[in-house]
Amino acid sequence: MTPLPLPLYNFGSVDWLTTQSLYHALAYLGRPGLNIIWPQQPYVCIGRFQDVEAEVDVEACRQRGLPVVRREVGGGAVFLDGRQVFYQLVLPLDWLPDSYSYRWLFRLGLDAVVLALKRLGVDAYIRGANDVAVGQRKISGNGAGEVGRAAVVVGNILSGFDYETMAAVLRVPDEKFRDKAYRSMKDNLVTLSELELPIADEQVAGALAEAFGDVLAPGFRLEPAFELPPEVREYLPGMASRLTSEAWLHEVQRRRDERRLRVRAGLELRQHVWKAPGGLLRCQCAIEDGVVAWVSLSGDFFVDPPRALLELEEALSGRPLETVKEEAAHFLARPGVSLPGVGPEDIERAVRGS
Repeated sequence: MTPLPLPLYNFGSVDWLTTQSLYHALAYLGRPGLNIIWPQQPYVCIGRFQDVEAEVDVEACRQRGLPVVRREVGGGAVFLDGRQVFYQLVLPLDWLPDSYSYRWLFRLGLDAVVLALKRLGVDAYIRGANDVAVGQRKISGNGAGEVGRAAVVVGNILSGFDYETMAAVLRVPDEKFRDKAYRSMKDNLVTLSELELPIADEQVAGALAEAFGDVLAPGFRLEPAFELPPEVREYLPGMASRLTSEAWLHEVQRRRDERRLRVRAGLELRQHVWKAPGGLLRCQCAIEDGVVAWVSLSGDFFVDPPRALLELEEALSGRPLETVKEEAAHFLARPGVSLPGVGPEDIERAVRGS
C-alpha cells in the first residue's frame, strides 16, 4: 500500500490563538496535517465537555490578561505558554477505516511522545489512557477525538511550567484548596527544566517530528510543508472567532440553563462530582418523584462522537433514578460510542451521588 502524504507544519512560535484555530481549521476542512507549534503568549484552554465557570476563575484570567478558549477535544482545563511544545495530528476521516478505535488514535500520539523523549535522553513511558510520565510525574498530557471531518490527536511536552499561574486560574472553593492544588501539581508534574535538561523548543520540535515520522510509517509519509493551503488560511479567522465566542465558551452552561427553564419549580436539584478512571464527572440534575427530569454532565473526560454526550443525557432524562446504571450500560453498548475510562457504574455514581 502506498503511504498517504501527510504535510508537516513545523511552525514553531506563533500567535496563541493560531495554536488552537489551526488544527481545528484543518479538521473542519478535512485536510491532513501534523503541526509542531507553541504559543507566543500564554492562555487558558478548557476541554470540550467542561463548564467554564465551574473549572476556571474567569475573573482571575481577565486580571492576568489571559484569554480563554474552548477546544473541541475533551480533557481538562490547562494553562499553556511558550514553554510547552505542542503536536497536533489531523487525519481526515476518509483516510481511516470505520472501525478505527480511540485506543489506536491515542497511541499514535503517546508512542511518538515517548520515542521523542527517549531520543532526548528522558526515560519516559505511557501511563494510563492519555499521559506520558517520567518516574511518577507527568511530562505530557494528550487528547484525542473527532473534530469536523477528521480524527485529531493533540498533546505537549513540558519544557517548563508556571505552577503558580495554573493554580491561580483554577476555580476552587477557597485559598487553602488553591494551595493544595499548587502543591499537587508540583508533586505530580515534571518538566525538562526540572530534569536539568535545558533543551531548546526547536530541538524538542525536531525530535517530535522525527518520532512521528517513525511511528506513522508505513501508512503515512511526512512531507515538510512551509505554507498552509489558501482555503485553510481563509478559514482561520472564522474558526478563531468561534473558539473564543461567548456562546461557545459557555455552551455547556447554556445548555444546562435551557433545560432548567423547561421544568417547573419545586424539583429537587442535585449536584454531584465523581472521579472515574477516565476523568472527572460533574453532574447537575433534577429529580421529581424518583425520576430524572433532566441531567447535565460535564468534566475532563473524552467522548466519541462528541454528540454522544448530549444523547446520553437525553437517554437518562425521563427515566427512573434506580435505572440509571442500566440505561447507561445500554447506551455505552451502542456501536460507535466511546467514553474511555467511564463505565455505567461511574455514570450512576455521578447522577445518584457517591
